[in-house]
Amino acid sequence: MSLPFDLKAPLAYPKAVLRNYFAQRVVYPSELPGIMRKHIYTGAMGSLYFNLMGGIFFVYYGNAIGLSRFEWGIMGGLASFMLASQLLSALITERLGRRKLVWFASALVGRGIRVTGILGSLWLWHIGYPHPETVLIGVIIISTFFDSFAEPPWLSWLADIIPQETQGRFWGRRSAWIASAVVAVLVPAGLLLDRLPPEWKTAGVTGIFVLAGALGIIDLLIHGTLPEPTLASPENTQISSRLTAPILDREFRPWLVFNCSWQYSMTLGGSLSMLYFLDELGIDKNLAGGAVVLNALPLVGSIITGRWSGRLVDKAGTRRVLFWGHIFWGILPIFWIVSSPATALVLLGVSSIVGGSGSTAASTAANKIVTRLPRQHDRAVYAAVSTCLGNFAGGLGVLTAGTVLLVVGDWKVSILGWPLTAFMMLFVGSLVLRLATAVVLIKRIKEPRILEPAAQL
Repeated sequence: MSLPFDLKAPLAYPKAVLRNYFAQRVVYPSELPGIMRKHIYTGAMGSLYFNLMGGIFFVYYGNAIGLSRFEWGIMGGLASFMLASQLLSALITERLGRRKLVWFASALVGRGIRVTGILGSLWLWHIGYPHPETVLIGVIIISTFFDSFAEPPWLSWLADIIPQETQGRFWGRRSAWIASAVVAVLVPAGLLLDRLPPEWKTAGVTGIFVLAGALGIIDLLIHGTLPEPTLASPENTQISSRLTAPILDREFRPWLVFNCSWQYSMTLGGSLSMLYFLDELGIDKNLAGGAVVLNALPLVGSIITGRWSGRLVDKAGTRRVLFWGHIFWGILPIFWIVSSPATALVLLGVSSIVGGSGSTAASTAANKIVTRLPRQHDRAVYAAVSTCLGNFAGGLGVLTAGTVLLVVGDWKVSILGWPLTAFMMLFVGSLVLRLATAVVLIKRIKEPRILEPAAQL
């Protein structure tokens, strides 16, 4: 006897939707303006997720549930090591040939774990569990693994769609719009928290995390509607040779050396600087002001320079923009060293604008180097190796900083009236290493010259 309806029918439609959602196809030139617009506004959603889930709000929350300075260093260092997952991601992406699928699944898991874990650690702290900070550290490490897993397929996917000759301009425009959106949200969020009674601030921060989590999921769903071109198969599929190819590549290796040195020098002084700003400079008593100078003003710098620095990358070359961007980015510890509680908001505000301008220009140039020096089918692996090695070096910088703070503690010496503390030692060391890295190593990096057709049009 046959049934009057098909039992499989309710499952047919969702399967068809998923097939269409993750389908690969040709991308036509007429689609590029719409694709670029969607890249920009979904990028704004993703940046809002990461800025609201991190930065000053996350540091305030971590301090509230009891993270020590050494535990901050442990969490930052181990989380940096988790970016080694990009190597595995790049290899799996090549084997599957499905960038959107790998990106979507790993990003969804990473964001889900982060939001759930933060809320779980808050509940444990609320009921009196003795070590909620340990749970938070574990959650951040695991979620970072999956967040970084999503990066190589996304970067390869982006580079296949956006034409090389306009990539710098597009990236600069994208950075400016994203920065504007983040500023428009961060400042009101900080003002709202400052107006809450002290006993409600932690709950207020948690509410911001929930909102950010929802925004992060919406970002994934919308961004996933962008088309994915077919991924070209690599000529060599041997795992060991694929992973060592970027290191053995004489044109790409100078970039790897610079990136590792830069990441270590940057995290040595910058990774735990937020603790110094909150604890030593009194920013924890003015979260709105802190959100403006530490989160919003760097984005103002990005807005100011994003468009023209992107055009400059396309016209003047990546290496020149890379150098000056890193020089301005590198001098930030000077402002931290001379700041006091009375001058913190002003000097940190100036440093944020300078740093935001420099880092945006430097990142735009770096993005073009990483995606254009390797051949099309090598981009995911090259990007993964670059990020992995750089963040391993950065993780060592974070662990070094945490160890210095643990060993030196509250030790303080005055030299000609200038207090030399553990944080000051880290800032001075970071400053010297940053400038030396930019001056010595950038000139060895090769300029990308080969133009390729965009997105298999």
